[in-house]
Amino acid sequence: MTIGPASEAAVDHLSGRDFMRIDLVFIGRTAFGDLESAIDRYVERLRHYCPVEIHYIKAEKIAAAAGDHLVRERESERILKLAGRRGHLIVLDQGGRELDSTGLAKLMEKLRASAISGLWIAVGGPVGVSPRLLKSAHDVLSLSKMTLPHDLVRLILVEQLYRAFTIIKGEPYNR
Repeated sequence: MTIGPASEAAVDHLSGRDFMRIDLVFIGRTAFGDLESAIDRYVERLRHYCPVEIHYIKAEKIAAAAGDHLVRERESERILKLAGRRGHLIVLDQGGRELDSTGLAKLMEKLRASAISGLWIAVGGPVGVSPRLLKSAHDVLSLSKMTLPHDLVRLILVEQLYRAFTIIKGEPYNR
């Protein structure tokens, strides 16, 4: 399921060129209405800078019979099927590379300068992602060494993306 349509006319206000499109991939929907509202608010702010779309992948039922490994494999396969090689894939994982907000802004600028037209960012479900998905990713990033609930990671991610664009533009939000 896809939410949005993102404005294809979003423009990078620094260069006057169209900025890359960001596709966010989440496993299932959050059960927390307040988090969903906050995520929606930051996505709308992000759309000021670039087209953004959220894709919700069907979550596997977590049961003892299936095992976490099988759940990770099935959900990760769905992410790969959707994102495939359609752009630059970033996967969030606790073992990934940590960046501060300025580092994330620099990564966004580097991707834009590399003429990346599409950026896919995937957040796994409660049991994480498969090793295959991690190997398929262009970048694996971590928001923290701490274990964070995947629902909360979604909000932190969209807020940090918004913050990165305000840093790029030199706007006061980051202060």
